[in-house]
Amino acid sequence: MAAMTGFLEASIFSKSSWPWRRKISPSFGYFDNGIKKLNFKSIDFEESTKFALAVKTEHGVKDYYGMARVLDRFDKVKAVFNFSGILLEQIMDYADNKAKDYYSILTLKSPKYLTQKEKGFIIDRFFSLNLERYIRPNKRYLQLYQKKISKAKFSSQDIMDLQAIFNMSWFHPFTIKENKHLRELIQKGRSYTKSDKEYIIHKQYDVLTKIIPLYRRLLKEKRIEISITPYAHPIMPLIYDTDILKEFSYLKNPLIRFSYPHDCQRHLDMSQDICRSIFGRNAKGSWPSEGSVSEAVAGVYTDKGFNWIGTDEGILFKSLTTEFVSYDMIRNQRHIIYQPYNFRGLNIFFRDRNLSDAISFIYQGWEDPVFAANDLLEHFKRIHYYTQAMVKNRVISIIMDGENAWEYYKNNGVEFLETVYSALEKSKILSSTTPSEFISKHDSKRLERLSPGSWINSDFGVWAGSKENNHNWYVLKRIREQIDRVKDKDTKDRLMERFRILEGSDWNWWNTFEETTGEFKRIFISYIQDIYKILGKRAPSYIINRK
Repeated sequence: MAAMTGFLEASIFSKSSWPWRRKISPSFGYFDNGIKKLNFKSIDFEESTKFALAVKTEHGVKDYYGMARVLDRFDKVKAVFNFSGILLEQIMDYADNKAKDYYSILTLKSPKYLTQKEKGFIIDRFFSLNLERYIRPNKRYLQLYQKKISKAKFSSQDIMDLQAIFNMSWFHPFTIKENKHLRELIQKGRSYTKSDKEYIIHKQYDVLTKIIPLYRRLLKEKRIEISITPYAHPIMPLIYDTDILKEFSYLKNPLIRFSYPHDCQRHLDMSQDICRSIFGRNAKGSWPSEGSVSEAVAGVYTDKGFNWIGTDEGILFKSLTTEFVSYDMIRNQRHIIYQPYNFRGLNIFFRDRNLSDAISFIYQGWEDPVFAANDLLEHFKRIHYYTQAMVKNRVISIIMDGENAWEYYKNNGVEFLETVYSALEKSKILSSTTPSEFISKHDSKRLERLSPGSWINSDFGVWAGSKENNHNWYVLKRIREQIDRVKDKDTKDRLMERFRILEGSDWNWWNTFEETTGEFKRIFISYIQDIYKILGKRAPSYIINRK
């Protein structure tokens, strides 16, 4: 039988992952809920915690909760959900401490007392949803969007309605279906009030408190596996040693080498500690940030007791390429990706890029989600029959971002996922499993060499090699040199808490993929300024004033 695995970089189809498996060879689905991406904590905000961005609130309410709820309806379907340590911390902070973010603060503020800058922020950011799925179907939301496009003046009631509609749009369909008051508020359509907004925000916190208990129960019932990403979502091979870029002739090395293998260990330890404190056990597997791997980093995972990791099929193709067998020749032998490999004691699953990306980017545009789901299932069947004579124990790994795809689907992907899961439950040739379950029953194929790279272009070009990103690595090295001179342990711990955030991947991601608001650069600089403040120094102008 063929097995299938699904990896999503942050939920079942998130960098969360989801598993599918065929009865002859199991499959699993993996969803990665990643940090990933935007919600970095401000160091001080009065007596409470404040987050600069609200991505984790929004995706927590709609996706982290919703994806697990959909899966919960299918007793025989298993999946993997992947979390970074910092994401788990943030979810707990919202649930236990009622942490605030700038979006919720502005939502609750009366339009009469908003500054012009705050009004501008709301008008600019509160349309950050898919136009076709969320804005156009809502008559009032579309009207407000057209006012924004035409640069018309927003009245106080316009702002009030935008505050309410934007936040209501982030509830999962199941939450709306089960809550009469939310349905009434949606049907109301306009003329929202202060009490309406307060209820909406209250309900968001209510959903956030349900996320971890839901995952705990599914884990206890052995219906899911929890895997982790290194704490602050760093690109581990670059943290280990930026000289890894010498493997790529087209990428320039930073001016000064950055190499801190111990930091790789610490990021893993921190995520593992958080996972154990929340779920009562260590994670056995990991989705390395952005699927970034190297032989040295694989050694870190092995030393830390991990049993498996996931990455992209392109890494396998490069790893098997030799002077006698070309990359293209290897790439055309697609049956080789449908089994796990073992590199020096670490099991590695390589995702099916075509199918993973189809779920992330292609099927969302199909108007009939059931038809899209059946197309995916037909791909699974074809792989099963095509590979059954080539690979005895097969597994199809679907690894994708678990939080970002679903707003582009009709009804947040509910019908799509339910169709897939229902078919897996009933199928005689397909079934789902988890990575740990699969490798406990089947041997992995030996892999002699592990080529470095990520799931994007099989290299590290998104995070290093450009002038701007190499400047950031230079900055990190200079800051780290100063931290290493600090003798007082408590002070050094405070500095390293902030520095580990700077080792995260997204700062450089948004240098490569232009981020027009400048939000990330401002947050990045704020962490640097805070570090220098603790050091009792002024941050150098070449950092602060860089355009």
